[in-house]
Amino acid sequence: MKQIYFVRHSIRDITNKNDQDAPLTSLGKRKAHQLIDFFQDKSIERIFASPYVRTLQTVQPLADFFDLEIVTDSNLRERKVGTWVSDFPTFARKQWQDFDYRLPKGESLNQVKQRILPSYQHILNHSAETIIICGHGTAFSVLFHHLTQGNFTYQDFEQMLMPDIFLAEYQMNSLEAFIKLT
Repeated sequence: MKQIYFVRHSIRDITNKNDQDAPLTSLGKRKAHQLIDFFQDKSIERIFASPYVRTLQTVQPLADFFDLEIVTDSNLRERKVGTWVSDFPTFARKQWQDFDYRLPKGESLNQVKQRILPSYQHILNHSAETIIICGHGTAFSVLFHHLTQGNFTYQDFEQMLMPDIFLAEYQMNSLEAFIKLT
């Protein structure tokens, strides 16, 4: 059975407005190190991550623990908003109501789906049986919405934590279970 653990990044420093370079807060770094407690008895074979600083800082302690390289994939990145949004909950709700809605220079949720699905399929086809993917709330939510045939909803997205862990279990490339673990 193939197991793919999805780790949403830990707590980011929101004072850094450059989305890609925003690091973890000191609490976020402590929570990233605490992930070792959860994963230490798992036989993790590969770690994939978005190239954003906060995702790399989230899984670096795990990579060090398992003596693994982090493979970055830019298609796992977060959704491009376009411009800084002061009322993010209203913006996110609008996107979930209309998967084609986007701001100028931003991405719609359908565009995120078109970008992330091929990368996920590539990871799923990897020979490793136990994999961690570290990414972002919105990008993961779009993927989870697809994997669960719409059962992962905006309300589930709103309840995601930083960090948060989900598990997808596959038997012969067929999704058998999708579980929120934390």
